[in-house]
Amino acid sequence: MMRTLRDKKTMHVVLWFLVAVFVGSIFFVFGMKYTAGGKNDPNLVAKVGDNGITREEFNKAYQPLVEKIYAAEPEGPTSEESQRLQGQVLDSLVDNLILQSTANKLNITVSDEELAANIRRQPYFMDKNGNFDKEKYAQVLQMNQMTIQQFEDSQRRDLLVGKIRSVLLDGILFTPGELDNYISLLNRDIKAAFIVLDESTYEKSVKPTEDALKEFYENTRSQYDHPEKVKIRHIFLAPAQNEGFQNPEAVQKNLGDYRQQVLSGKAKFQDLAQKYSQDEQTKKLGGEIGWIDRGTLPKDMEDNIFGLKKGEVTKPFKLQNGYDIAQIEDYQSAYKSSFEEVRAKVEEQYRKQKATEKMAAIAEQLAGKLKEKDSLEKAAKDLGLALTVTDWFDRNTGVPHVADSKDAATELAGLYPQEWKGPLSIHQKEYFFQIIDAHERGHSKAPSDQERAEMTQRMNYERQQTWLQDFLGSQRKKMGVKTFLNG
Repeated sequence: MMRTLRDKKTMHVVLWFLVAVFVGSIFFVFGMKYTAGGKNDPNLVAKVGDNGITREEFNKAYQPLVEKIYAAEPEGPTSEESQRLQGQVLDSLVDNLILQSTANKLNITVSDEELAANIRRQPYFMDKNGNFDKEKYAQVLQMNQMTIQQFEDSQRRDLLVGKIRSVLLDGILFTPGELDNYISLLNRDIKAAFIVLDESTYEKSVKPTEDALKEFYENTRSQYDHPEKVKIRHIFLAPAQNEGFQNPEAVQKNLGDYRQQVLSGKAKFQDLAQKYSQDEQTKKLGGEIGWIDRGTLPKDMEDNIFGLKKGEVTKPFKLQNGYDIAQIEDYQSAYKSSFEEVRAKVEEQYRKQKATEKMAAIAEQLAGKLKEKDSLEKAAKDLGLALTVTDWFDRNTGVPHVADSKDAATELAGLYPQEWKGPLSIHQKEYFFQIIDAHERGHSKAPSDQERAEMTQRMNYERQQTWLQDFLGSQRKKMGVKTFLNG
């Protein structure tokens, strides 16, 4: 468990790999069992042909994403952001149920051998020699509150979707002439109009009342308060990993000896941790775990750690997979804020949130107008926004008047006049672009082999994505997809 605590703070690669499992394989992590139902079935949030997605299945996919957002931003998503996220989750569930149905029709499956080979290749479960470690596999999943069955279901179905996509998209072809035309398209000079939405501008326009700030504080006060906390180092030993003392009594005796060496001044705790601890993630840091909040540990563990003074060392205590001792490096008592103490920070956070909500609403209005075929110029006029028209540029120069915008220029190069793209994030600002003119160069040199290969790959990807979206859209109509998330 102590290794779990350290992992939550430092094993970013493993944690974000597992986040990707939830997001990228959102439709399969929980082993959904689709059932038939009608629109009046209160348990359904979507109906896809003869199958349905239940509210419980939706929540199992949606809640982990919300928890990740709260972990990064304590105030959590706004109501508009929550609604958009719910729509994205439901769309993913529907699209991938369509893909699963397609797999059944095409008789596409993933064998146990393919699944095992895929898991064994993943570095998160390998020992120091690069071999698959079954014990580490189970521990990493346990740390992140996933069962082996859940994880293997997600991996099997992720592989399945990969196979389906491959079968569906392998037939995307284009002629050399089409590629030449695409290369000419990308090498044009273009002129664009753009609107920029800057959150800092909206922050300045927010005029909160005192009552609004107090209400905001009450709703978000957990981010200003903090519970009792301790900063600790630890030494972890597991009986199964000790050649010289493979029984619990011997392990506890060894930890007791280390404790006495520290208390008597014969050794430093961090030196012993570096030499003996079997927590590979913390031993090189002298066993340092960092700050631990009260309430995040099982009660029997907290009883061993909290209440000790700075410099004291716990007696050996049992964990799920071994035994541990910990040294208290620092301590902070619980802090309960008052509105007056944190008012300046509350106002700052309030302004930021309201500005974000305002900017998101305007971005949504802009996108709506552009989807309805309004020009960006007309949309800007209707919404009272400033419009900038660029000079001529190409995909290699960046967008004039926009710093560090080469990536944006590359995206815009593939658009035709009147086509638009946005919002694109550049330096924490959101941009909407529309191509207003374009012309081919009179004497552009032929692309190199490398450039031609890159453009071939880009064209193939864009064709595949367009075809896949068209396929999913046609299948939605064919299968009579209906959603009733808010109904």
